[in-house]
Amino acid sequence: MRAFARAPVRVDPAGGGTDAPPFCVDHGGKVVNFGVKRHVFARAQRLDPGAGVLIYSRDLRAGVRARNSESLPAEGRLELLQGFVKKLLPPGESLLLVTSSEVPPGSGLGGSGAVGVAVVAALDRLLGVQRSKDDTAAVANEVERMDLGYPGGSQDSYGAARGGLNLLEYHPGGGMTPRAIEVAEETVRRLEEDSLLVFTGAAHVSGSIHDDIRRSYHEDGSKTLEAMFTLRDEAERMTRALETGALDGYARALGASCRALYDLHESCDSTEHRRVFKELGELALAGKTCGAGGGGFLLLYARPGCRQECLARVMELGAEAWPFEFDFDGVKSSEEGAWSEAEVEEYRRLIEGCEAQG
Repeated sequence: MRAFARAPVRVDPAGGGTDAPPFCVDHGGKVVNFGVKRHVFARAQRLDPGAGVLIYSRDLRAGVRARNSESLPAEGRLELLQGFVKKLLPPGESLLLVTSSEVPPGSGLGGSGAVGVAVVAALDRLLGVQRSKDDTAAVANEVERMDLGYPGGSQDSYGAARGGLNLLEYHPGGGMTPRAIEVAEETVRRLEEDSLLVFTGAAHVSGSIHDDIRRSYHEDGSKTLEAMFTLRDEAERMTRALETGALDGYARALGASCRALYDLHESCDSTEHRRVFKELGELALAGKTCGAGGGGFLLLYARPGCRQECLARVMELGAEAWPFEFDFDGVKSSEEGAWSEAEVEEYRRLIEGCEAQG
């Protein structure tokens, strides 16, 4: 059989950045995190003994192969996928792993976190391992942050694993408690009806932004620490607003969170996103750049009844707009019919072609 897993990406309307050290360890952080209906997919299948390990990313059109998981290279375009296979595949096993995504690289929607969660879930299904969604998120985050040394926090993995609306509370000294934010069905409907995800085409590189923030955090007179406290406080305010259905309070917290994000460091700011805000004017009540900033997607909250006007204006600006819909399922896995020998060989040829191109 072949294992299949799907995980949603996330938006972080408040508190993003306070999930990353050193702030979350020094002071504790809070992040409001939504799973949304754009997904990352992973498929995995055992191969005959001795067939080796084959990994292919449809989005990157990149592949890698090795005799076994231990001999996979430590670096390369697929080092994230290689890291998961190295950690989870038993020594000597042969495997074909294929991933794809509905979001572009540099989206600010936590795509790498969702990839990790989907791959963990697919490999667990294949190997007969059972984990809770939170444990799946913890393993995915561990590979990114500890094994591979990527900078950042853990909110991406937990948003992808849990889905829905969450408050992630980070404790001083370490540790985190996730909980679902309980909201009325009417609140969910209104948020979906009046929200848009907008992509101007300007991607971001979250790793370099996280490095900038970390350096600025320790500088005398830096605004970074003050902005972090604001982000944490707005996450708390937004949670209360969502729980009570006070969407005017949600809008205020969303706008304040975007301003605080830009105050973290100049690399978090986005000229293209500011242009969208300016052109929309009063059509939008608030909006926030998703993720670490610097580009990627923008979460817009339109004035009630004005979403279609916002959509038309955004398209006039040359940007791409997506409808906004929650994913309450989080990560899901299942079993599918196996790839045929011919299909496996086709992936092998694709990967060999990638290697030939360098």
